[in-house]
Amino acid sequence: MEPNFTISPGGAVGSAVVDQLARTKGWTRLFSVLLWIGAAFLILGGGGMMLFGLIAGGAAEQFDQQLAAIGGAIGLGIVYFLMAIFYIYPALKLGNYSSRISDLMNAPSEANLIAALNEQRAFWKYVGILMVLMLALYAVIIIGVLITTGFAAAGSGAS
Repeated sequence: MEPNFTISPGGAVGSAVVDQLARTKGWTRLFSVLLWIGAAFLILGGGGMMLFGLIAGGAAEQFDQQLAAIGGAIGLGIVYFLMAIFYIYPALKLGNYSSRISDLMNAPSEANLIAALNEQRAFWKYVGILMVLMLALYAVIIIGVLITTGFAAAGSGAS
């Protein structure tokens, strides 16, 4: 017997639809919390790297070593902070999706269903865009490595 996945007249949502979405609520909440924890660890790690860089830079004997230690640690800290920002949006969307599913469970209306699905759509749109950007970045890195390796090989062959 197939479940009824249609929206009933009058804006009420069938119980099978609510049940299917309710089954995802715990998982989406879990991943939302894990993303928030990951973002917090990235922020703490970035702050720790910056602090470590300042301490290591202050302990260095020469000025150029101080600048290198401080600059490197601050640069890595900024990278960690940027990575944390990339975690926050999907954490918000998954958390909102879980909350909209709760709303749908409490009041199975078409408006609540649309609100839940809109949060899910926004999450997957973000993931898709991020994936395309990452693949493009990988392609640029691979091409850069190949070009650099080619120049290095050509330079060592000329000697």
